[in-house]
Amino acid sequence: MRNLRFTFRMLKRNPMLIFISLPSLAIGLAAVLLLLVYLNNEISFDQHFKTKDRVVRLYNDLKENGENTIYGICLRKSYTDIPSQIPEVEAATQIFRGWDVNVKQQEDQFQKVNLLYADPGFFEVFGQELLVGNKADALKGENTVVLSESTALKIFQTIDCIGKNILISDEPFLISGVMEDLPKTTHFNFDLLASMKTLHPGNYGGLEFFSYYLIDQKADPMVVGEKISQVNNRLMEPWKEGMDAEVHSGVELLKDLHLHTKVDFDLSQKANLTSIGIVIGIAVFILLIALINFLNLYILHGEKRISEIASRKSIGADVGIITRMFYTETGIIGVIAFLLALVLLFFVQPSFAHLMQRPLEFSDLLTPTGLLLSLVILAVVVLISGAYPSFYLAKLNLVNGLKGKTGQIKRKNRLSMASVLVQFSITVFLISSLFIVQSQVNYLKNMPLGFNPQGVVGFNSYSSSMRRKYTSIEDDLRQLPFVKEVASSQARMGGGGSGQTIKLFGSTDKSSAVDEYRIHPGFCETMQFHLQNGWFFREGEADKNTIILNQSAAELLHTENLVGKQIDFNGKPMTVVGVVDNFFHVDHPGDPITPLILTNYTNYAYHCYIRTGSNLTFAQLSQVAAILKQYDPEYIFSSYELNDVYTAKFESENRVMNLVKSGTWLAILISFVGLVSLSLLNVNRRRKEIGIRKVVGSSISEVMFSIVRQYILLVLASTLLAALPAYLLMQEWLKNFSERIPLQASYFLLSGLFALVIALLAVSFQSWKAATRNPVEALRYE
Repeated sequence: MRNLRFTFRMLKRNPMLIFISLPSLAIGLAAVLLLLVYLNNEISFDQHFKTKDRVVRLYNDLKENGENTIYGICLRKSYTDIPSQIPEVEAATQIFRGWDVNVKQQEDQFQKVNLLYADPGFFEVFGQELLVGNKADALKGENTVVLSESTALKIFQTIDCIGKNILISDEPFLISGVMEDLPKTTHFNFDLLASMKTLHPGNYGGLEFFSYYLIDQKADPMVVGEKISQVNNRLMEPWKEGMDAEVHSGVELLKDLHLHTKVDFDLSQKANLTSIGIVIGIAVFILLIALINFLNLYILHGEKRISEIASRKSIGADVGIITRMFYTETGIIGVIAFLLALVLLFFVQPSFAHLMQRPLEFSDLLTPTGLLLSLVILAVVVLISGAYPSFYLAKLNLVNGLKGKTGQIKRKNRLSMASVLVQFSITVFLISSLFIVQSQVNYLKNMPLGFNPQGVVGFNSYSSSMRRKYTSIEDDLRQLPFVKEVASSQARMGGGGSGQTIKLFGSTDKSSAVDEYRIHPGFCETMQFHLQNGWFFREGEADKNTIILNQSAAELLHTENLVGKQIDFNGKPMTVVGVVDNFFHVDHPGDPITPLILTNYTNYAYHCYIRTGSNLTFAQLSQVAAILKQYDPEYIFSSYELNDVYTAKFESENRVMNLVKSGTWLAILISFVGLVSLSLLNVNRRRKEIGIRKVVGSSISEVMFSIVRQYILLVLASTLLAALPAYLLMQEWLKNFSERIPLQASYFLLSGLFALVIALLAVSFQSWKAATRNPVEALRYE
């Protein structure tokens, strides 16, 4: 208790420790605790499944046109044929990626309800039970559906709803079960789980289904997985026949999917190892800078206690007692900083969770593992922060200490300068990384999209009763004075296409894989695609058997002047009527534009778009809604701007940029405050030297330069130290983009200049005060 009272008195006498070191250390600890919460979330994905060590998922590695794409989707035969050929497979299921649907129950309607389809073996494979219903036959019949508990309560206010009916996108479904909501840390999630039989999956001849297999407990899952892959390779032979492609299958354990899956397009957003690395790096950097600040100020303030330490040694205190004193002080300061860090974490965590798009909770830190790791971090911080002061200050010479001198120990200035070097190396590294990340993101955002999304408004998908009336709907919408163009399509603009194959008709070459957008006349004009050659689709039957290629698709055919030529489209001849510039339709801005074809052979549409001259008012949206509801009074109307769809595609890049930006500003703030404090203490240490310089005739500018010179040299050295690792790391990050900026020396020079300005701002005021002070004040007692 006496040491506790003494520590608080010491803090009261040293306000810099309270107002600078303590908050800095708290920020550093908060950053590390936030990292723990984030990592705990990432590593807990799918760990709640009882069968996580026995379930494998099949994937297909497709190599075509020199590029590899790894698909998590498989043929239907991967479910119907493989289990019977491999006795170690206890159960199997496939999942079909659904979509957000509208649900109606009597007069109540619910929008954007997440739907998946699965086979009856779903519950056995994933070790799940039903709260209500029989899991053995819950997904056996057509048009049966299992609800999550929260969905059942939302629709019926009870889970006792077996046998009741709901409409899913106007199609009747019988409720056959209710199960607990899956944790948010699951690589798939749903509100509704419908029976696969509803889809008539045998009619699907392509890669459509995610395939999972439960392996016998006595067998090695990866060994059995190799057998599954071999069988699937044989099943894929007929599928790839006629294609210039290679396919190799493989499996992944359920417990490893989120962090380590090779699959490019999964059921949910997989772990971003780049983001995880950035969060780890920033948290460690911030804590390191904060620790350096704390150690610097603690030691420099400790030098003011030389007489006190020497007095303690003179009355019998040995090195052990002095060391315990310092560890007690740093331990108490560490605990206070840790408590402040918890408060900071509580307030910052929601914003961080929103930035990372993860269901992060403060309570994740309160688990036994979280608490243990937190205590370990606190112990490490106390150990490090107490070690050097104990080693440095406890070994002061007794005689020199009683005189208030540090004796022969000359390392204090080297320690201060080394700490500044480390701090500003980290700061320059982060600043240069931020400049490069921001430049790359802006470069991508400013690249031409190949069409014009400005002024295009999309609406909720048509109900089933509206899909074949799209031409009448278009005609009615065109009568509105604010509508310039109207478009209908099966494909959602900016969404995925349907996988198809093409080649020149009559050619003996193998077919090439392409994506397909099924659209209708007016779509190209509404989107304002850039036509290279030919014409857009026209009304009438004549253009039903025609096709438009994007530039990438045209290049696959290695033929000039394609307009008028016939294309083999899945064995059917289609005439090319146009070629358009590549337009951005992929999920990730850094990916190359894939080959895409536009077709016009369907007689129905799911989606509707209009082009307007300005933002729609509420009254104008109401007019649109009134027209759509004429065709289905139960239609649930909602709208979105197409520009927002494409803005959302930069979510990952914006997240990286905001992470680096946050870390950079924190590093700048802590380094700046620490350097201000350090310069103040160093100036006070050199008061007599400065006084002598002024007495012998040094000018104010000469005195100031003598003080700031070492900081200028340190920042220059920091720039050189940080440039190489920043260059290597950013070069690796830029490889993720097919279109990228060149790395230029200007990024690193600007970062060094920015850091130099920060350093000069931090030390200039104290240097000016010292240079303009009357030297008599420093020398009056000499």
